[in-house]
Parts: sequence; structure tokens; C-alpha cells
Amino acid sequence: MIRSVCLFLAALPLLAVHPCQSCHPAQVSAFARTPMGNAIAPAQPTAPGSFVHSPSQSRFESFTRDGRLWHRIERGSLSAEYPIDWQIGSGAHAAGYLVRIGEALFQSPAALYRDNHLWAAAPGYERHSRLDFDRRVTTQCLDCHSSGDAANPQPISCDQCHGNPAAHLARPSRANISNPSRLAPAARDSVCERCHLTGETRIGPLTIVYDRPRQDLRVVSHVEQLALSECARQSSGKLWCGSCHASHGPAINVTATCRSCHSSLSPAHPVSSQTCASCHMPRRPASDGGHSAFTDHRIQSRPTPASSAPAQLRVWRDAGSPFDRERALGLASIEIGERDGAPELIQNGYRRLAALIARLDRDPEVLSALGMVLFLKDQKADARKLLRTAVSLRPNDPSLREKLALIEKSLGDTSAAVTHLEQAVRLDPFSPRAWFLLADCQPNQRRAILSRFLRLAPQSLLAREALLSP
Repeated sequence: MIRSVCLFLAALPLLAVHPCQSCHPAQVSAFARTPMGNAIAPAQPTAPGSFVHSPSQSRFESFTRDGRLWHRIERGSLSAEYPIDWQIGSGAHAAGYLVRIGEALFQSPAALYRDNHLWAAAPGYERHSRLDFDRRVTTQCLDCHSSGDAANPQPISCDQCHGNPAAHLARPSRANISNPSRLAPAARDSVCERCHLTGETRIGPLTIVYDRPRQDLRVVSHVEQLALSECARQSSGKLWCGSCHASHGPAINVTATCRSCHSSLSPAHPVSSQTCASCHMPRRPASDGGHSAFTDHRIQSRPTPASSAPAQLRVWRDAGSPFDRERALGLASIEIGERDGAPELIQNGYRRLAALIARLDRDPEVLSALGMVLFLKDQKADARKLLRTAVSLRPNDPSLREKLALIEKSLGDTSAAVTHLEQAVRLDPFSPRAWFLLADCQPNQRRAILSRFLRLAPQSLLAREALLSP
């Protein structure tokens, strides 16, 4: 979702070798100039810059050394600097940056915001009190920004929207390649929604949203806003992302798209030389977009007053079976409640899942969610039973082992907690949370444990600060 200024030239050499290039050179070249075509690329040097992050009292600097972009962080007497491997985004709003530590990718806390021409904290880092390069780039991040994996990220390629091209390459035909614009509305829109619909959370294949647009605009909330706009609802599925956004070819005249339905205007409509979108789809600051503004897709004729009724969570498009939807809503309610500090959501999710437990008693995700709610309710023994079952069902899940270790430690079984944490760091050596919890469990071996972590991530400010503290 964070975009960079210099990705076009960097992405072209990678896209040029795509097998679609030989038959569709114009389309591939046009795609390379779009935000999607520039979602990730090798990092390019930029103008130097710096800023101070007040909540953590950290100073950041971006600079070029030997033709390569670097980021440096200073806090107190400590500092760390990393060569930047990748840029994420097209540059329309901002540039995000990724570093490689061992075999894993992490996001830099610093971002370049094009709208305001400044360096500042990347979205989500703004209020952190102890910043470091410790935000892991997940598979879900790469699914939208890349056609590769953490070992070899690549720019988004044609198959991301058009499906597996093998049959089409063997015998080119319209019949053996998917063109989203020729699909039924729900299937067509799902191609865009794969990356441009994040909702409140995703539970497996199901996306959870509120039943009306949030008042605070977010970077990836266009799909929910557009779907609930009066224009989309009255269009019988004709208005979709492709009505205004071109993945290939020249830009679409958005005002002409509007006028295709609104051929005449009300006599009360003011005469203006502005485009329709400039008034009815204004740019607004995004709550999770750092210092950037994004287009409001609600297409309002006038500001809509906020509803006084509480918003309700729902599954996008009512996908899945009724049972799958209820499971997803239960898990989502707990997750969102913990995220937003909303006890009523947590309790709602607990009730939903508890009602289904007879069919979910071998479901590690559900057992874990219920267990952590019981832990919050101080019912630790019952929480331990659920987490132990979850770990037995999925023994190679480091996050489950971390949660069980936390419960075991709270119940005084430090030995069991250490066993699970040692397994967790073996499964995921780059989880600072597991290492710090392991050090807390064994205060006499604290320095040795943190030193083990520093051998993997030698520049970790958090670990080095912990070693300096008594």
C-alpha cells in the first residue's frame, strides 16, 4: 500500500522478460507504468533526508553509500544502519523500504512521503515508543506487492490478474486466458479485491468488514466505500474498479464515465470547470496512511452524517457457508476487539465460538482464540488446556507456542514455558517477542539468551538496549 517514486525504471527490466511480452508488448509496457506494475522493485538511491521520531526519541537518516540506499537509526548511545534491498509501491503517495536480516525481510520504520516531500515514520510506526527494524514482512504482504516470495520478490506479473498462462502460451486464444472485464460482476470484482480489499481482517479466505464505511478513510478501503455508494448500488454491477482505473492503455476519463449515467445535471448543480471526482470523490487524509491523502470512493452528493447505530461486522459478499461465516465472525470479533481495545467485541466473539465448540474442538485457531480470552479473564488453567490442545494439533506453529508459554509462565511452570519458547525460536529464529519472553523466563541466563538473538540480528537496537539495562 505504500508506494515509491523510483520504481518504474527499476521494474522494467524484470517485467521485460515476462512471457506475455512477446505477444502483448504494449499491454505489458503500459502495465509497467501503473501502480500495480510498480508494487515492488530493487531499491534505488533517493535524495538524502532525516527526521526525529519523538515518541521513541530516535533519529533516522536516509543516505546513499557506494550507489546503494541505506537507512540509519540512532537512539541514545546506540545506532544501526541497514542497506535497503527493496522499495514497495509506485510513488503516487509514498515509498516504503525493506531490509533483509538473515533469510527474512523486515520493513524499515522510515518512509518517503511524496505528497509532503518529507521523510517520516512509516504507517503504523508513528506512535511506537521503541522503534526498530523488527516488523516482519509476511506472506500476505508479498501476495499483494509481489509475484515472488521473501527469497526472491518480483514485480506483480500478468498471471496475478489473468490466471495461469500455461495453456494460453501453448495455444493463444481468448478462451484459455481469464480477462477480468469479461467475468460476471462478483468474479470480476474479486480479482481487484484480492489486494484492494483488506477490510478489518481476513480469516482464511473470508474478508470481514463493517456493514458501512468507516468514517476514517484508510489506504485500502476503496472497495467497501464504492460498493456502498449510491452510484454502485444503482448500476446493477456495471460500476467497478475498471470503470475508472486502466491496468493497460491510456488513462480513463473519469468525468466521461460519470456522464455516461449522469448525462444531465440538476438545475441546482453549480457550474464548474472541475472534474466530477474533484468534488464528489475528494482526497482525504488516511488514518493508516502516514502523511498521505487518498481518494474517498463513497461518491457522495453531499456529506453523509455519521450513523448513531453501532456498526456490525459481516462477511464480505456473504461468502462461505453459514457455519464458516459464524466461525470467521467469532475469530474476527476477538481479533478486532483485542486490536481496538473493545471488550464487547471480544465477548461477542467468545460467545459465537463457544456456541460452535462441539464442531470446533479440533480447530487450533479457535482453541487459541478462546484460550487467550480465558487468559484475559484470569481463567488461566482452562486457557492452558485449550492452548495445549492447539499446540498438539499444530506443533510447528511458533505463535501458538509463544501464547502457551505466556500462560505457562503466568501459572508458574517456567520449565514448560522455556521448552515451548525454545521450540518457537527454533521454528522462527527472527521473532523478537519469543526471544524476550525466553529471557524473562530465565533471568539468570538473560544476557546469554539475548546474545544468541544478537548473533542472528546483530544490529537489533531493542536487544542491545536490553543488555545495557540492569
